[in-house]
Amino acid sequence: MLTFYAIEDEWMALTQSERETGIADIGEWFGEHARSGKIVEGHRLGRGTKTVRLGRVRKKDLPMVSDGPFMEAKESVGSYAVVDVKDEAEAIAIAKRWPAGGIVEVRPVAE
Repeated sequence: MLTFYAIEDEWMALTQSERETGIADIGEWFGEHARSGKIVEGHRLGRGTKTVRLGRVRKKDLPMVSDGPFMEAKESVGSYAVVDVKDEAEAIAIAKRWPAGGIVEVRPVAE
């Protein structure tokens, strides 16, 4: 699975024309890899994240719901893609071609 991170303020600082070009580049990237059969699923994520904290593993702590992930990071997750590749090297090669900048996390999906 590829997870795409970016600093939202940097994206919003672009001109409208630059954002439109970026969105088109991203669409082309997704289209190219979907047509080749490499991307089997992918979505842009919406705003309004809620985090449900359930406490310690296997304990009966009370759940707590909060707005946002509030991670110690400047980047936020913008979208993801599930790719069907032969190995990690192929996933990394696809990730390196992500046109939007930012960070792409490459993570295996458990069987």
